[in-house]
Amino acid sequence: MASIGSTLTFSVVFTDAEGGVANPDLVEFWLREEIDGTELQWTINGATGTAITTPTGMNALVRDSTGLFHLSFVARKPERHSGYWRGSGTIFQASEDTAFVRHSAIGAIDSP
Repeated sequence: MASIGSTLTFSVVFTDAEGGVANPDLVEFWLREEIDGTELQWTINGATGTAITTPTGMNALVRDSTGLFHLSFVARKPERHSGYWRGSGTIFQASEDTAFVRHSAIGAIDSP
């Protein structure tokens, strides 16, 4: 489990109908901070890896190689963070991931 200030890495691999890695035309990522309902959205051109939209002050989505994308998000709130990927265009695919963040990395705080 991560703590505030930790880097959460959300990643995805997009594949074609035959199972080979492939780039969607457009890659979108939504992050929801569940307790207060904050929703953030990123968009990147799947073919070129060029960021289209990035929330102010946040890291951009990164295309690591064909079909592989990630986001490094610095946790700023103690809560559940749900990430949702969607690829569209020539490759249409979606996936979800969740990360949990607590106040501190010090385990003694959470122990009785």
